[in-house]
Formats: sequence, structure tokens, C-alpha cells
Amino acid sequence: MAASVFYPVLSLAVIIDCIFPLIPSETILALAGAWSGARGTPNLFLIIVVATGAAIVGDNLCYFFGTRFINIVNRIPGNSKRGQALEWARKNLNERDVSTIIIARFIPWARWFVTLILGSVGYPWSRFILWDSIGALIWATQATLLGYLGGWLFQDQPLIGLVVGATLGIVFGFFLQWLNRMWEKQRAAKATI
Repeated sequence: MAASVFYPVLSLAVIIDCIFPLIPSETILALAGAWSGARGTPNLFLIIVVATGAAIVGDNLCYFFGTRFINIVNRIPGNSKRGQALEWARKNLNERDVSTIIIARFIPWARWFVTLILGSVGYPWSRFILWDSIGALIWATQATLLGYLGGWLFQDQPLIGLVVGATLGIVFGFFLQWLNRMWEKQRAAKATI
């Protein structure tokens, strides 16, 4: 795909993922990074810059929607997966706003809920944009570099590099989710003592 088409498509995919987290854009970043590692194109730095910018735009759209749609968010059943993500976000925003914003960037549904909730509770936009930008940069960098590593290791077999790069990105995402669950369990255990 030509660069003139690739970067806008990448940007659009990331923005859509922020608003409708159905297909994780981390996989797209890992694939782009893998192809860059194997073939030298698209440009690694530009992938990270475009993905970071698009994530910030998408997250800010969700923040804005949160200021408008709080009644819809409040009607989500508490026992559903979305309801559990909502409860996690609310609890953590009261205790750890910075880490919640950054960690949620790595968990698609949590990211969506956190940004909606931040907008709906009147969280200061200036703080949101700062921490969200840092989280988006870390997120785009890790997903792209993991893909790049896979592509670079298998330069002579780019399809294997794509698979390895995407797999590394997915495994890292699951690792972050597992790490977050362990951290939450540890905090809950300390709170009951």
C-alpha cells in the first residue's frame, strides 16, 4: 500500500478503534511494524507518530461523547463485561487517575469506558490530554516496536515476521491485562487487611 494511502488508513483505523473497540488497532500497529522491520517501509517513526496522534484524537472524541452521553453509560448492566469495565474505571479514577488513564490505553473496552467516564464526570480536560497523550505514545511505541522486532528477525520471510510481530503484540497485551489483574488482586488483599 502506498504511503499516501497507508498513513491515512492507519489513522482512521486507530480513531475508529477508540470509538468502537471491536477490532484492536494494536494488531494493525504490530503488522505495520512487522512489515517495516522486514521491508523498511512504512517508516517506523511515522507509524508511531500517526498512531499516537490518531489515538489522541479518538480518545478525545470519546471524552467529548462522555460529556454528552452519561445517561447511556449509566444504564449499562453492572454484571456484564462492559459493566465490570465501567465499575473498574470509576473505582480507579477516584484512587489513581494517572495510572488508570495510561493503563486503560492498553485495554480496548477499558480505554473506551475510561474516556467516556472522564468526560462524564467533568475530569479536567487539560489533565486528560496530558496523561492520555503520554499513554498513547507508550501504547503506539510498544505495539509498533514489538511488530518491528518480529519483522526484523524474519526479514527473509516477511509473512512469518508479520505473524511473529502480531503475536508478540497480542501476547504483550494479554500480559499487561494479566499484570493489571494481579496488581488489582494485590491491592484488594491489602485493602482487606
